[in-house]
Amino acid sequence: MSPAEKKCPRELPCRDYFLSPSLGIATQAIHLGQHENGLSQFPVPALICNSATLLNSIEEGREMLGNAEQENFAYQRYANPTVSILEAKFRAIEHCSYSLAVNSGMTACLLAFRALLSAGDHVIVPHSVFYEIIEQLNYEVNHRGIEMSLIDKYQAATFECAIQANTKMIFIEAPTNPAFLDINIPDLAELCNKRGILLVVDNTFLTPACQKPLSLGAAVTLYSITKHINGHGDVMGGMLSTNEPDLFKALKYHRDSAGLIVDPFSAWLTIRGLRTLPLRLKKHTDNAHAVIAMLREEFPKLEWRAVWSTKSAQTNGISPSLHTGLIAIVFPSRETATSFVRHLQLIRIGTTFGNIESLCYHYGSFSREGSTDLEKIGVPDGLVRISVGLEDSDDINADIRRALRLAMQIRTTARG
Repeated sequence: MSPAEKKCPRELPCRDYFLSPSLGIATQAIHLGQHENGLSQFPVPALICNSATLLNSIEEGREMLGNAEQENFAYQRYANPTVSILEAKFRAIEHCSYSLAVNSGMTACLLAFRALLSAGDHVIVPHSVFYEIIEQLNYEVNHRGIEMSLIDKYQAATFECAIQANTKMIFIEAPTNPAFLDINIPDLAELCNKRGILLVVDNTFLTPACQKPLSLGAAVTLYSITKHINGHGDVMGGMLSTNEPDLFKALKYHRDSAGLIVDPFSAWLTIRGLRTLPLRLKKHTDNAHAVIAMLREEFPKLEWRAVWSTKSAQTNGISPSLHTGLIAIVFPSRETATSFVRHLQLIRIGTTFGNIESLCYHYGSFSREGSTDLEKIGVPDGLVRISVGLEDSDDINADIRRALRLAMQIRTTARG
């Protein structure tokens, strides 16, 4: 090797190379944001757990602490090198300007309300959103003077009828969890942008690999990265993303001042999860389609729902070939649904979703709402959500088939 070759190692691909639209989502998930701190020779990002960094001089400290625009690693409450890699990778997959990692999905929701709403502001929320989100907003109503309207139909026209002069935010899940009710994000974003309202979308159910609400006109997206994004059931965390610098500054101030940043180890585990997200989603997708094919063939009268089957799926950019493998089976009664859940063996009961293992959840058995309230938000008494995991599809189908036959047999016997 010549001296020149020794001095000039192979040129590393520049960041713009990985931003090329010709690269697929899997390539971007593996490479983008990976070397945010200049350590390009290490394929696995370092886990850095220091609560604070040492300063080399007074001048360096003044520059670091006095520059609000500069990422500040002086103290972990503000930023951390491992967390910054996670945020960089997330920005790349979300195709956005800013991402902010926090310690849970519910923290992400709370930050959106605390940072972006003030006393006297009005927020519109579908009644179908996760009940703890409504509980958070009820607290804001009772203690901070926020006003809230709950709606039960999800067309843009329904939201428009609920708008008041002081409406500041519309908060949605799209599609709704667990009922898979339809919300057309572009229509709603157009309404919000026309009226100067912030559209905040909880995109946990689909991840930014499957649906990009910011590209459809939303102001903020938020996530529980506990679910598919990490995907291994060993992390608690959340994320907020936006393209608006003023919104980002407000969100970051509230995160940093309260110390709500995700911890470095959880960030490190989530980086690992993000790198395999498209691969895992493809398997979730294939297994979910195998379940639906079995239901169509062997149980044609049984109602089912799925993330790719809503009317607005195509409008919202959801592809039938890549999604999160979430489905629901709607049984004719609560009794049949609970019998089905009891007879499952491979698929376990779990309050979460998006893990590598298949999980089920019957809302009628665990919800704080009564049957009438569940029906009001589009969740029938007999609905069972299934987070289709990464097991062999034949094994998943065999477990569901067996439980269905036993549950239906018991129902038939009871009726007879």
